[in-house]
Amino acid sequence: MKDLKAKGRAAAGALASLTMIASMSAVPALAAQPADADGVADDAREVAGENAAVTATVKARAEGVFAYDQDAVTPNAVIKAVFQKATRVLCGAGIPVAVENPLNWQISVSGAVNDAFTASVDELAGDESVQQKMTCTCGGNPAGGRAIVTADVKGVPVEAVLARAGVQPGANAVTFVAADGTETMLPLGYVIGRHAVISYEINEEDLSASVGGNNQLWMTRTPANYFVRDVVEIVVSAEDEAPAAPGEADEHPNSPNAGVLAGAQE
Repeated sequence: MKDLKAKGRAAAGALASLTMIASMSAVPALAAQPADADGVADDAREVAGENAAVTATVKARAEGVFAYDQDAVTPNAVIKAVFQKATRVLCGAGIPVAVENPLNWQISVSGAVNDAFTASVDELAGDESVQQKMTCTCGGNPAGGRAIVTADVKGVPVEAVLARAGVQPGANAVTFVAADGTETMLPLGYVIGRHAVISYEINEEDLSASVGGNNQLWMTRTPANYFVRDVVEIVVSAEDEAPAAPGEADEHPNSPNAGVLAGAQE
């Protein structure tokens, strides 16, 4: 009787030990475990198998439809809420200078050009004005971040302005000077290649209703901190070495900077 109880306790101890090992590792590695009673090893393997099944990763195939809309336009109220809170950082200019009629704003073109001139935004617009969907985003905005907007931008192509002035051979840089003294020098080829415009309307409203200011440089595939506002002068120059293109030195540029902000499951 005593021997039977001793064997029972040994069997129970072995089962508890094996069960603990199995539940901790979820792997039925029982070859090294001795069987102190008939059927104990088999029972332990069964328990270990059950634990492994419980802890196993469940994989399932998911199917659905993903859609996006590149024609969606950000309302001016949202643009204003997002971008006017960080004007200096995002738009490369300080406090905007408000004028009654932004189309009367004067812009001078000088430097390495054949015909330097000064004209109002209205005069520059004329038949050259364009309207296109463009995106404005903070360079540090992570994928899925909210510091990004898309808008219908109306403005004067910088290429048309420079053509009117007549850029001299050898010119390789263009500097945009803002009313507050902010200056941004960019490669001439980059500005032309990125379809730069001096905007004066966003979503068919003056800039004061969205990004603020009277005019603003916009370019495709370029961080918003290069979007100089309230441009008063465009200076063309021939530098010994062309300035670096925006983002050229970035190790991991965030382009095209897209993310899902909201969704619905059906």
